[in-house]
Amino acid sequence: MEQPTTPISSQNPAAAVPPRKSWAVDRREVRLLRLSLALAYLCVSFLLDWADTWKQPGLGITILTFGWYAVLFLYRGTDGMKRNVNRILMGSAVLLALTFTIFSNQWFRFWNQLFLLLLIAVHTWELCGGCRLPWSRAGMLAERLGRFALGPYLCWGAIWDTFVSLKNKRGLRRGLPVLLGIGVTIPVLWLVTNILMDADAVFALVAGDALAWQERHFGHVLARLLLAVCAMPFLFSLLYFAAHTETKKTEEKAFKLWDSLPAVTLLSSLDILYVFFLAVQSAALFGNRAYLERAGISFAEYARSGFFQLAGLAGLNIAVILAAIWLCRENRSLRIFASALVGLTAVLLVSAAWKMTLYVSVYGLSFRRMLTYWGMGLLAVLLALTLRKIWRREFRFFQAAAPVVLAWWLLLNYCNIDALTAKYNAAQAAAGRLADSAVEDLLYYRNGYDGLSVLENHAAGREILSVIKEDAAQDCRNWTVWSVSAWRAAQK
Repeated sequence: MEQPTTPISSQNPAAAVPPRKSWAVDRREVRLLRLSLALAYLCVSFLLDWADTWKQPGLGITILTFGWYAVLFLYRGTDGMKRNVNRILMGSAVLLALTFTIFSNQWFRFWNQLFLLLLIAVHTWELCGGCRLPWSRAGMLAERLGRFALGPYLCWGAIWDTFVSLKNKRGLRRGLPVLLGIGVTIPVLWLVTNILMDADAVFALVAGDALAWQERHFGHVLARLLLAVCAMPFLFSLLYFAAHTETKKTEEKAFKLWDSLPAVTLLSSLDILYVFFLAVQSAALFGNRAYLERAGISFAEYARSGFFQLAGLAGLNIAVILAAIWLCRENRSLRIFASALVGLTAVLLVSAAWKMTLYVSVYGLSFRRMLTYWGMGLLAVLLALTLRKIWRREFRFFQAAAPVVLAWWLLLNYCNIDALTAKYNAAQAAAGRLADSAVEDLLYYRNGYDGLSVLENHAAGREILSVIKEDAAQDCRNWTVWSVSAWRAAQK
């Protein structure tokens, strides 16, 4: 019996290809095309001009920061600024960006670039939304940095849909073909002109002068514009991704806490070790100095050693205590030993500050010693927050510590350490309590031009002042590294 045949089309039906999902595009995205191109041109100009110096950037970072926020607000709007947290973050970003223009300390410029990038990433997604974790959770740092890193590559389809939407606009319907024609005509004319110049010497003379004039006046602009066109899709994608990322609500899973016995063992052992250490140190610093003599260590050598290690141990102790509180179940013994470690760490900080003060009284202040004082002050505040976390588990340590660290860092930037150390050492030298070499060394181991007005009064360092002023004048010739500090040094 003959079997019925089935049409081939019915045997293998072609799978329907679903249409591509269109990106959300309106007049804001059309505006973003121009804004991202302008920002890309600014970034390209900064990188090309900065490449001539390879110094830590100054004014250029400030302008780039203001340019980013100008584009973000013109595209996204300023509705997010109604929240207090965004106002605080905005003010902090502006203050941090201005440090590049006001001061010239190279160490601060390096680290401020990293901190400013982190702050802008946090603030951008706080303005636009779309993140799972709020700013008060420590995990949001990795989440928002990750989005900031992936954003330039995820929304290129939105650029194409934005260009497609331009076909419906009457004014741009003819403008796009004109731009396309110009883009094709320029390289063709350049090729034909060079061939004609090879064919005729007289034409080469006339055309060569015209091309040289064009190169002098418009060559660098056209080159930067072409590079900006190449960079524009990345900035468009990042800004579009920030503005259109939807918040994904996820349920927080209950964290299984560990037994507290290992943490209690660790904390109690640290307590015993620090009690023994502090007893030995107290005998050496405040008791009979025979301890040091038998060890062959002078009191001055002992006083100027160890403060960096003690300050570092204080930070390590805070991390250990917080990890124990976070990972382990509540236990009274855990709280007692953790609190004891907080107290012993506070004594460590006092000891480090005492040794640092003894050292400064003999050798004067320096940039590194001022950073140590700053770090010890910050650790003292963090210790107080840690103690509160020990006895109140629901207390959010990061929510309280993050504003403190941010404010402390801004205060460190604006106290102008270079000028402060120069004034202190000069005053101590004038009073006879400090050698002149402590003042002169600041000229040779300087991080910038701040405090130069104090240091130039010392004759021993005048031979290098001309070199310093020439460096400052060179910085002032390039807008990417220009600063008020360099400008003032160049005028002296």
